[in-house]
Amino acid sequence: MNLVQSVFAVSVCFLGLAASAALPAAKEKGLVGPGEDVVLRSPRGTVEVHVGVTAEGRLAYALRADGKTLLAPSSLGITVDGVDLGQGAKISGQPILRQIDESYAILGNHAVARNNAAEAVIPVEASGKKFSLTVRAYDDGAAVRYVLPAGAVRINGESTAWKLPENAGKVVWSEFSGCYEGFSHFTPLAQVPEDKPVMAPLTVEVGGHYLGLSEADCESFSDMTLRRQGNQFQAAFPFQPSGWLVNPDATREPNAILRGASGGRPVSPWRTTVIARTLTELVNSDLLTNLCPPPAVGADFSWVKPGRCLWQWWSVGAPKYADQKNWFDAAAKLKWEYYLIDDGWRNWKQPGRDQWELLKEVIDYGNSVGVKSIVWVNSNEMRNAAPRRAYLERIKACGAVGIKIDFIPKATGEIMQWYMGGIQDCAELKLLVNYHGSVKPTGLRRTYPHDITREAVRGDEYHMSRYKRVMPLAQDCTLPFARPLAGPADITPVMMDPKQLISSHFTWPHEMAQAIVFLSPITHFADQYKFYVTSPALDLFQELPTVWDETRVLECTEIGEVVAFARRKGDSWWIGVMNGGTAREIKIPLAFLAKETHGTLLFDHPEMDAAVSRQEKSVKPSDVLTVKLRPAGGFFARFGAPVVPVKTPAP
Repeated sequence: MNLVQSVFAVSVCFLGLAASAALPAAKEKGLVGPGEDVVLRSPRGTVEVHVGVTAEGRLAYALRADGKTLLAPSSLGITVDGVDLGQGAKISGQPILRQIDESYAILGNHAVARNNAAEAVIPVEASGKKFSLTVRAYDDGAAVRYVLPAGAVRINGESTAWKLPENAGKVVWSEFSGCYEGFSHFTPLAQVPEDKPVMAPLTVEVGGHYLGLSEADCESFSDMTLRRQGNQFQAAFPFQPSGWLVNPDATREPNAILRGASGGRPVSPWRTTVIARTLTELVNSDLLTNLCPPPAVGADFSWVKPGRCLWQWWSVGAPKYADQKNWFDAAAKLKWEYYLIDDGWRNWKQPGRDQWELLKEVIDYGNSVGVKSIVWVNSNEMRNAAPRRAYLERIKACGAVGIKIDFIPKATGEIMQWYMGGIQDCAELKLLVNYHGSVKPTGLRRTYPHDITREAVRGDEYHMSRYKRVMPLAQDCTLPFARPLAGPADITPVMMDPKQLISSHFTWPHEMAQAIVFLSPITHFADQYKFYVTSPALDLFQELPTVWDETRVLECTEIGEVVAFARRKGDSWWIGVMNGGTAREIKIPLAFLAKETHGTLLFDHPEMDAAVSRQEKSVKPSDVLTVKLRPAGGFFARFGAPVVPVKTPAP
């Protein structure tokens, strides 16, 4: 019995599969090396991960799903202390197999995630060094990571790749940016820049499936980007091309608890491939959070609460001390939970009182009207562990519940460990964290639910008249299938100021739909409060959820052209549609409704950007809505128990 047969025989018992459903040997997919092939199947048998050694002696893997090859044999390997552990490799023993099946609460596209996978830890030897390859097969994807050899000192690079089959179609990809703020595109594979880094995650159409390529559980490695080389994407590390230490100086981050280690051995992040049959499956995948550890035993994150947040920087610039009560009062009228005191508070001064005393006074007022405070800080005030902890303790003593940390250096291994130290500090102090100007998330919000949202996205800060910034019309219709697949994205949605809309003629329904399509458990609304409290949608703003029980991408969605999401919270459904540059008419079947219910529908105004055409009507599951969309237009709706409309001044 060779190793394939042995592993399969164990996995038949382990996964409860019928013996007649035997897998083809890995060598049939281009991997050879008798006795060195491993095949791992997902719990329902729909996804197969093949691991073996090529004729050239390269450790490699391939992916199949639903009987189709989605990744051709793709190289594996990590270069440690100058040795490429993927070359000249051999599988040196029997894999250790286990099944994972657990569920956990999550603040996201749905309320509960299921982590159900088959795992194999495969012993490998190369150049006299012993290490392990850990592989997981899920029904919605697969992942691999490296358990490093004993005594490993420096990572020099990686050979991990994703080799696409010839039938690969178009790709959603984002331009290279140190803070993930490049534009997103949807192009044929050949139009993705070659041999230049693009940002993960990216989405590829392959054989009737969508593949989402990224990483999970990155705690102390340099951030991974992707580099196209012909028909494959290669792991790339432009922030540290010469490599980094496996264990950065622990004296700099004594509170950085690295939770992803395996048996005390350091590990790489997971290299991940989401496999989805529909866009709904793609955006609902929990692969990245599933691959991260659960919270520490005994950890209590019951204090982490989602909600809506008002802030002023986008619309009016630095916060003025004398104006803060007005912002808190507006947040209270909107029934929003949070207010962000952004950059500029450090310059507050009053006779006999410094900025810290004034900050506490402002936060105390917010608490008195039921609105909690998050406070902005430049990361240069907390680059080292001791001053960071002292700063966070001072913020906590002022009564704030969260911190927004901005202008973070590029994501080297050392800075990634800095992130971990800050997250741990905030966990102990019970402070919510919003990293801005930051690296993408990698699923660690499962481990640390207070890491509640991040920027790392080209959001509405790139549509501002005072900086002469204009957002391309395709961005909102492409972005949902790029960076947000890594986790919540703080795009600071819902511009309503007519002066800001005029450059692209975005409509109010388009802007409102941003808050539905883009997930951010704490959603920071961009504009001046006057536009929200006088809006014809005030009643909807007062109810709008930021986390969901169910999410669907509607069939009218065309990546780069129009995007439509339906999301459920409790018994209410919300729909957000954003259109690109071409006027169109779409159909929205309401079959997702459980019963006849009340609908509040906000359509584009036929002549004005900063206005809506609002309808109140009864709808039933058999209905099909017809929605006419202007260029840069949209649609925003709520279905549930009727709400008494709020009378507001005409726009």
